[in-house]
Amino acid sequence: MDVLIFGGTRFFGRQLVPALLRRGHRVTIAARGHARNDFGSPVERIVTERADGDCLRRAVGPLDAVCDATAALTPPTTCAGC
Repeated sequence: MDVLIFGGTRFFGRQLVPALLRRGHRVTIAARGHARNDFGSPVERIVTERADGDCLRRAVGPLDAVCDATAALTPPTTCAGC
């Protein structure tokens, strides 16, 4: 499966990403540009703002699943990747 994870760099996401990789899934983590990708090349990292639907659609292709593992919501910011 192609899985997009919001919050993949912290908290629950730090456990979820390796578990998905072990099961052979393709994982993409979404960030607003503040967190780095500590998982290396098996995981794609995109810079996007999830509150901006157009920005998110440009950043992401077809997906099988989306997981929101964010610990807290913060106000939307201008997306650095759009």
